[in-house]
Amino acid sequence: MKKRFDIMTFTIMISVFFYSCTCNQNKEEKFLTELKDTTVKITFNRYEKSLFTLKKEDLQNELKRIKPQYGFFLEGDLDDPQNIEQIRSYLNDPQMIENYTSCQEKFADVTNLEKQLSSSLTYFKYYFPDKKIPEVFTYVCGMDYEHPVIYADSVLLIALDMYLGSEYPLYQGLALPLFMRKTMSEEYIVRDCMKAMAEYYCYQEMKDASCLDQMIYEGKKMYFIDAMTPEISDTIKFKYSKKQLDWCYQNEAQMWAFFIDNKLLYSKDNLTYRKFFNEAPFTTSFSKDSPPRTGSWIGWRIVSAYMKNHKSINFTQLIQADNSQEILTQSRYKPKKP
Repeated sequence: MKKRFDIMTFTIMISVFFYSCTCNQNKEEKFLTELKDTTVKITFNRYEKSLFTLKKEDLQNELKRIKPQYGFFLEGDLDDPQNIEQIRSYLNDPQMIENYTSCQEKFADVTNLEKQLSSSLTYFKYYFPDKKIPEVFTYVCGMDYEHPVIYADSVLLIALDMYLGSEYPLYQGLALPLFMRKTMSEEYIVRDCMKAMAEYYCYQEMKDASCLDQMIYEGKKMYFIDAMTPEISDTIKFKYSKKQLDWCYQNEAQMWAFFIDNKLLYSKDNLTYRKFFNEAPFTTSFSKDSPPRTGSWIGWRIVSAYMKNHKSINFTQLIQADNSQEILTQSRYKPKKP
């Protein structure tokens, strides 16, 4: 009987050892299989190309012809002469023509962008199986640099003239600062698409929000971007240089101590803490080597720690979790000095 017990014990030990060595691999294989089953393939609808190649001498009928495909852009009454003239004026504007021409040169082939965005939307479908995959359109916005990508439920709009490279003359003519121009290039398009979707799906009312509330809110959005773009480098995801990203990791504990020592976490004075979330060359309370949006970066670290400690929680549950203090406490976030 003793011998039989020893054999059974040995068998169980071997089984446990084998499982511990293979469980992570099996989980990864299962994830990859499920991801493959949700593969998304999208193509861009090139509104700017369809629009600028219309026959202007028959503009009204030409617009009616393309309206079924581009109804989102052509919602106005096309039997109203004023609407037609407004579009004609847009098409004849020298700056719009220049932007369009530059876009056609820069983005003559969008195959690679379509593949990258398809990959991110595949992750999106995996994490949000009940959500609709958006239809993707490109267009020329006319320098609306605050909204380079717009997401509205089932439509994703990409303003290609916002990604013509930091040296594009018009950007310099608008006196846009260099830290902004540096991210107005092709490699940031997919990242910005996921940011627009993150702002839609993670949205929450931030009235009377504390600094910690803002941290967690921004952290959720960055966690969303991170999950949907695993192949993209962290420098692109955060819009940081490698030096800035390294600075964050090296000074994480000091930053966290600064928030605590200065009693900022529970402050509801937006004027006091918004500098930790705004776009800027750097965070003014820290070194000039620091990046902007350090409060958002800390928020991402807290949310990431929270999700690591709560593997059973899905994205929907994370987004719905609105108790910032509870998320912080359960994350067990406590950065250590390097």
